Amino acid sequence: INEPDGLNDWPGITCFSLISLGETLRLHGDTLTPDENRLWRERLRRGADFLHGFMTLEIGDINYPFSSAAALALAGLLLDEPRHLARARELAAFSLRHFTAGDLVWGEGARGPADLSPRGLRPIDIPYNVDESLPNLALYAELTHDRAALEAAVTSLRAHLAWMLPDGGWDAGWCSRLAKWTYWGSRTTDGCVGGFALLQKHDSRFAEAARRNLRLMAADTHDGLLHGGPHLRSRDLPVCSHLTFAHARGLAIAVDAGLLESLTPVALPSDRASGSRAWPEAGVTQIAHGPWRASFTVNDLPTTRKRGGHPSGGAPSLVWHTRTGPLLVASMNDYIRYEGVNMDDARALADHAVLTLRIDARRDGHLYSSLYDRSAEITVMESAATIEVVARGALRDAAGRELPGEPAGFELRYVFTAESFIVDARAAAPARLHVPVVSPAAEPLRAATDLEYLLQKPAAKVRVLTSRPPTPPPSASRIFNYVPGLQAVPFTLDLTPEARARVTVNVTAPMAAVPTTQG
Repeated sequence: INEPDGLNDWPGITCFSLISLGETLRLHGDTLTPDENRLWRERLRRGADFLHGFMTLEIGDINYPFSSAAALALAGLLLDEPRHLARARELAAFSLRHFTAGDLVWGEGARGPADLSPRGLRPIDIPYNVDESLPNLALYAELTHDRAALEAAVTSLRAHLAWMLPDGGWDAGWCSRLAKWTYWGSRTTDGCVGGFALLQKHDSRFAEAARRNLRLMAADTHDGLLHGGPHLRSRDLPVCSHLTFAHARGLAIAVDAGLLESLTPVALPSDRASGSRAWPEAGVTQIAHGPWRASFTVNDLPTTRKRGGHPSGGAPSLVWHTRTGPLLVASMNDYIRYEGVNMDDARALADHAVLTLRIDARRDGHLYSSLYDRSAEITVMESAATIEVVARGALRDAAGRELPGEPAGFELRYVFTAESFIVDARAAAPARLHVPVVSPAAEPLRAATDLEYLLQKPAAKVRVLTSRPPTPPPSASRIFNYVPGLQAVPFTLDLTPEARARVTVNVTAPMAAVPTTQG
C-alpha cells in the first residue's frame, strides 16, 4: 500500500521500490559498505518474494504487470533466483498483449471481459504509458535481452510521441487517468525522461523528447520542488512533495543512462502541421494545422470509483498555439478526489473550476452539459486553408440523462485557419457557452470593446472576439484547476434556440520594439 489506514488501496506498489532498490544495487552497489549491501539485498529478496506471490495478471492497472516484470527481472538477476526471472517473463508476455492497433498501451482502467466501452474504446492514459509502463518494459528488455519486448517498447514509444507537444507537454486531457495529469506528465510516476533516455540509441527523437520535457519540468520547479502544473506557483497554492521524489527517480534513471546532449535539434511529430488524424481506439481526433495543435474527444469510458472526470461530447481536450502554448485545455468535469491523498484539496470554488470548452444548462439546480454526452459524434472537413471539426450531441447530466422537457440537442463547430481558432455554438434550448482561455493572472487583459478583449502573453498578443457581450464581463481574476495546473480567463456567452454564439481567438506577434539610440 502507499499509505497506512487505507487512505489509498494501490496494490503491489512494492514493484516500484524494488526497481529503485535493484537499480541502485546493480549500478551503484560499490558505494555501499558490505553490511549495507547485505541488508539491501535482504530487503530486495523479501520484497521480491512477496511480489512473486502477490502480483497476479489482473491486479491494478496495466502499469503494474509492466513494472513488476522489470522488478522481478532485477531481483532474479541480482539474487540469482531463476523463479523470479520466469515470473518476470510471464508478466512481460501478458503486458505485450496490451497494445492497440495504433501501438498505444491500453489498460489504465478496467481490464478483462469488460475492458471495452460502448463505443469499443480502450482505457488509455498517455502519461502513465510514457512515464511508467514503457520505461519499465524497456528496463525489463534490457535486463533479459528480450528482443520482442524491446521492439514493442521502441515501437510504442514512437507512437506515443504523437501526443508530445512542441514545448514538451503532453496532450492528455482526454485520457483515462485524467485526474493525475499535470501538463508535463502524470503526478505520481517517474516521468518520461528516464524511459526516453533508456531507449535513445534506437531513435534520436527520444533524447529530444526527454530534453523538451525536462526543460518544462525545470521551469515548473521552484525552491527545489516540482510543482503540479505551470500556474500552481502563480496561484500561490501548496506543493505536493510526492511529485518531486517520484520524478527524481526518473531523473536518476536518465543520468545513469547517459541522456545525450545533441547540438542539432531533432524534429518531433508535433513540430509539423500534418492535418488531422483519428485514433479510433481512443475516440480522439488530433489536429495540426499551421501554428495550431489540438485534439477533440468523444471518450465514453465509464466513471468508476477510482476513474472519471474526463470530458466527452466532442470537447477540445487541447488547443495549443506555437506562440502561446496552451490556449484551451480540458480539466476534470467534476473535481472529485479519486485518489484522496494524491490529489490536492481544493478549498475554493475558483480553484477547481471547469476549464473545458462546453455548453451547459442548469435547470432546478441540476447541470446538463455537452461534456457529459458520451454518444456525441464528430466530423472533420479539411482543406488547404482550414480544418473544421463539428460535434453534435445532446445536453446530458452526469448520469447520462438528457435535458428533460426541452430539446437537448447542441452543435459545436470549430474552425482552424492560419490566424484564428473559431468556435461557433448552437443549442436547441436556452444554455450557455463557456470558453475559458488559458492565462495566468500576471498576463494583462484589456477590454477594447464589450465584444473584443486583448490578452498580452510574453511572445504574442491574443485577441478574443465574441458575437455578444460575455456575462459576466471577463476581469483580472482567474479561474484554476489542479488538472492540469493552469489558470484561465472565463468567457461565458448566453445561447438561445434562435441565436448562435461565436468566439474567435486570434494570435498575433507583438509589435517589434523601436530601436533607440544612446549617446
